[in-house]
Amino acid sequence: MQTTEIDTAQVTADDVLRTAMDVGEGLLRSGAEIQRIEDTITRIAYAYGASHVEVFTITTLIIASVRMPDGGYSSQNRRVLTPSTNLHRMRKYNEISREICAGGVTVEQAQQKLREVKRSEPYPLWAVYIGAIFAAGGFALFFGGSMLDGVVAAVIGVIITMLDAHRPSFINGMAQALISSFVAGVLAELCMHFGLCHNMDIVMIGTIMLMIPGLTIGTSIRDMLWGDIVTGSIRLIQSLLLACVIALGYGGAMLLMGGIFA
Repeated sequence: MQTTEIDTAQVTADDVLRTAMDVGEGLLRSGAEIQRIEDTITRIAYAYGASHVEVFTITTLIIASVRMPDGGYSSQNRRVLTPSTNLHRMRKYNEISREICAGGVTVEQAQQKLREVKRSEPYPLWAVYIGAIFAAGGFALFFGGSMLDGVVAAVIGVIITMLDAHRPSFINGMAQALISSFVAGVLAELCMHFGLCHNMDIVMIGTIMLMIPGLTIGTSIRDMLWGDIVTGSIRLIQSLLLACVIALGYGGAMLLMGGIFA
């Protein structure tokens, strides 16, 4: 591994591992694949002068240890209960990792950069709503819906995006998916009943595309191809469970509204 120009003799094992784990935790929270996380932690530790590094990561836990040339040793773990997908922060953490490995970034400077990444947002909330409009409405049109279907799907897409953006901290991702899918299904049924759309199923398809965990499924397959069978399987099971929860929400809405309007 390439070492930095920093005086690594002044860096303790705890400082090295804490910085490497902060970057690794950020990557895990942002939805990075396991191989990337373990490789990043290893490279950062070696860049700061570690003589030996061990890392083990699954979807909700990182365990790592480093040994320094002077005999200093540190072992730490991080529990990540709420991983998500944030490509903006993932890119920022990768940039910090590359800067550290290229040399010249002290532990203090790396910590400052990490604090800035945690506070950063790629775009304002209104831009998220615009994205929901184009995504839900666009998919409704793509799957053969009318312009009216696209408009209705876009409006419902904004509503479920708003629900997710203002989700209370005590509601987990699975519960939020159930609530959002149920609300989207009820709204689609109401719009169909009052003649505001032509194809209820197309409207539902447009809105459901905002919640399908397609990127997570892709990451789980990539983990398994890299040999991380356990982690890849866990992510795949989580994605399939989420898909089932979404289907349950839409199905519950159809049963409820079908009984009301029967």
